[in-house]
Amino acid sequence: MSHVLDLRSYELVIFDCDGVLVDTEPTTNRLIAEVITEAGWPVSAEDSIRMFKGRDLNEIVKDVEAKVGRPLPDLLDEYRRRMYAAFDSGIEPIEGAIDLLDRLDALGAPRRCVASNGPPKKMHASLSACGLLGRFDDGGTPRLFSAYDINAWKPDPALFLHAAEVMGVPPNRCVVIEDSVSGVEAARRAGMPVIALAGLTDAVTLGDAGASVVISALRELTARLG
Repeated sequence: MSHVLDLRSYELVIFDCDGVLVDTEPTTNRLIAEVITEAGWPVSAEDSIRMFKGRDLNEIVKDVEAKVGRPLPDLLDEYRRRMYAAFDSGIEPIEGAIDLLDRLDALGAPRRCVASNGPPKKMHASLSACGLLGRFDDGGTPRLFSAYDINAWKPDPALFLHAAEVMGVPPNRCVVIEDSVSGVEAARRAGMPVIALAGLTDAVTLGDAGASVVISALRELTARLG
């Protein structure tokens, strides 16, 4: 268990985006609940976290359409319109994210990237809004990997395997930092140890999903780096 907490034991750290680097999950889950409720299925933000957090939005729409009994072709567009407006109003990095990235910069290792179920536009918008986009720059190209680029969403392990391949690192030399059940399952299926950050999803649930280690704050990782 202590081994997986020391990021220097690996060649590549794969960060999830929302809930690990950027504090968007409360906002996005509230907005998902709003648009689904308006479509005819009363859902609270807490319901959204429990049922939808970390899942492919297209699959969520299918669930909602089945529940309300009609197609909802504009649901995603309306959700994204509200989401980007909220991002423009300002979002913050997850507590401890900047300190952890600063420490990794000082050490010069391991390498890092971001792999998210969200579309590239959302990743750029959220990371830019809280000043973290440049922390994943590689010669002018952000090291960002989106499920939309390969049409495979967590819990499918393909996104993490794709990121590892592009970065040129064997899966067993990667470690993933996640905050959702689907992300933990994807990392485990990719053969990568996964550190789960408990927050909107509790520690027991993340542990039951197969997390190698569950932490309550990113500072626990920074502290191990000395």
